[in-house]
Amino acid sequence: MQAYQFEYSVPSSHTLTVNLPPDAPTGPAQVIVLFPDANNALSQPRPPQLDNIAQYLAWHDLQPASGRSADDVDAQIREELEVWSD
Repeated sequence: MQAYQFEYSVPSSHTLTVNLPPDAPTGPAQVIVLFPDANNALSQPRPPQLDNIAQYLAWHDLQPASGRSADDVDAQIREELEVWSD
């Protein structure tokens, strides 16, 4: 299975037009539209395209703290590992 990922902003017309690369196969295809979940940490904005790690670190320092301590993160990792080992 081949997959292509595009990021679009849905206009007020609620219509999207997708132009696939020339090497995309023809025939049946599945189209999935994913919207960010406002309650999901993964829906946080992605960092902008930056040229180097120094620019990323400068951007990162401006972001609000998550409010989670290192102990909170470690506890969540332990919980996930327990689920995986079942």
